[in-house]
Amino acid sequence: MAQQLTNLSRHGMDSSPGDERLAEAIIYVAGRLDADPGSRGAVKLNKILWWADFESFRERGRSVTGAVYQKLTEGPAPLRLVPVRKALEASGAIRIEKRDLGAPSPEHVVRPQRSFDAEFDDDDLKYLERGLEKFHGWTGKTASEFSHRASAGWQTVADRQIIPYETSIVDTRPLTTGERAWGRKVAIAAGYIGE
Repeated sequence: MAQQLTNLSRHGMDSSPGDERLAEAIIYVAGRLDADPGSRGAVKLNKILWWADFESFRERGRSVTGAVYQKLTEGPAPLRLVPVRKALEASGAIRIEKRDLGAPSPEHVVRPQRSFDAEFDDDDLKYLERGLEKFHGWTGKTASEFSHRASAGWQTVADRQIIPYETSIVDTRPLTTGERAWGRKVAIAAGYIGE
């Protein structure tokens, strides 16, 4: 299983980045969430990381962090998120604040205690920024609900199973009327269906 996870965690990268890139991405995104008027909690942070990684894989064939993602009730999340976050907290790189927003459970806000220190290239940072922009102003619940609809992998696997990056190429949005009409026209022209 360990070798399988090592192979899976590369996601288009030349070598497995281990936990370092995920840790630094957590610090980067958490630091940038301070300016967000919406939720700043761990659920939203997870969705930003998922969006950045899966969009990066879909568009350029490799993820930003190399993290393996699993299906959780609240949406896709890095498999190693909890151990990485605990290690960051133990080292003093982050602290976790619990904020009671009147929801059934408190929001866990990651507060960086240092700047991020990774060798992300400009494209990596672009995908992290796109994730931040995508979910700007959203609550953790809204981001979670969106991930349920937008992740074909999350919809496909069982709870706690690994979500394949390859599922990022599957478009889960409903077809427009125009797209349906075009598809019907193509099928009729090819002789697959009658008029």
